[in-house]
Amino acid sequence: MKVSCSPKGVPRRSQTGFTLVELLVVIAIIGVLVSLLLPAVQQAREAARRMTCSNRLKQLQLAIHNYHDTFLVFPPGAINGRSDDNPNGANGSGTPALGASWNLMILSHIEQPALHDGFMVIANERPEVTDWLGNGTYTSRGINVGKEQLDAMTCASHPSTEDRLANGTGMEDLARGNYSACYGKAGYGKIHTQTGDEGGVFGTNSGYNMKDITDGTANTIALSELKFRLSNSSGPSYQDTRGTWAYPVMGANIFSTKTGPNSTTPDGVWGCRNFPLEGMPCVQIGSPYTEMYSAARSYHPGGVMGAMADGSVRFFPETVDLTIWQGLGTRGGREVVSLP
Repeated sequence: MKVSCSPKGVPRRSQTGFTLVELLVVIAIIGVLVSLLLPAVQQAREAARRMTCSNRLKQLQLAIHNYHDTFLVFPPGAINGRSDDNPNGANGSGTPALGASWNLMILSHIEQPALHDGFMVIANERPEVTDWLGNGTYTSRGINVGKEQLDAMTCASHPSTEDRLANGTGMEDLARGNYSACYGKAGYGKIHTQTGDEGGVFGTNSGYNMKDITDGTANTIALSELKFRLSNSSGPSYQDTRGTWAYPVMGANIFSTKTGPNSTTPDGVWGCRNFPLEGMPCVQIGSPYTEMYSAARSYHPGGVMGAMADGSVRFFPETVDLTIWQGLGTRGGREVVSLP
């Protein structure tokens, strides 16, 4: 047996291992594999978040159906005792004339009976608001309920936030949510007689039922999503009310199909700040309130989730034809729509 020796006669053992070049190549390969894997992991996580969001949207729509079974009408998008159209009435500033939002009315149907009871007031306390349906007005109790951050009102895809309104109107600390009711394809209509060719399933002081949806419940969108401001923006939210789930104004928990999903067209709402980099462009509209509108918006890549009036939930891409999207927003426009 031969044993190789060093020049000094010391036996030399053969050595195995990585050279520096080989080690760098292995690290590079691992880096490439990780870079390929990360998007797949992120997509899987977003798919799970979107499924959670879809389930919550489905539960809200089922709660609205339960409300319909109880009262024989869908809840109004908002109750306004004197109407913003009345110069002697409320101006959207949180005065007592501004009543319940649709979310507040269905609290007992999403396993929140204590919050619901904390909000409701005696029906005959404000007969001009409550007689027709027996629901309460937006008092300080409504504001207290609106401070509750409810999982049922939030989509898991939306980044967390600790931002507040901080506008000195008494609405500080109102919780945010991601789900909104469709008012149709026009502006912020104030009366429940809004025609079906423009109006949606919801309206101010409305009381529509299944038979009023002449376009068909499977062809009419009832709920979708919206964004609220993130905490990583500089400064407080001031009067940007978008996402305040208990405050019944356009953009807070109400949307219009006037503009498409995740539209780059600014929302025209009362009390907002322009945040285009967050996908929340807006212009502030003080009056007339009927001209207000706000798009459906979400953090899902490529579109938004929407619940149809029949209870089904669909994903609507940002590329959906605007004519189709607007047709889906009306309850009686007689449009022929082809769902994406």
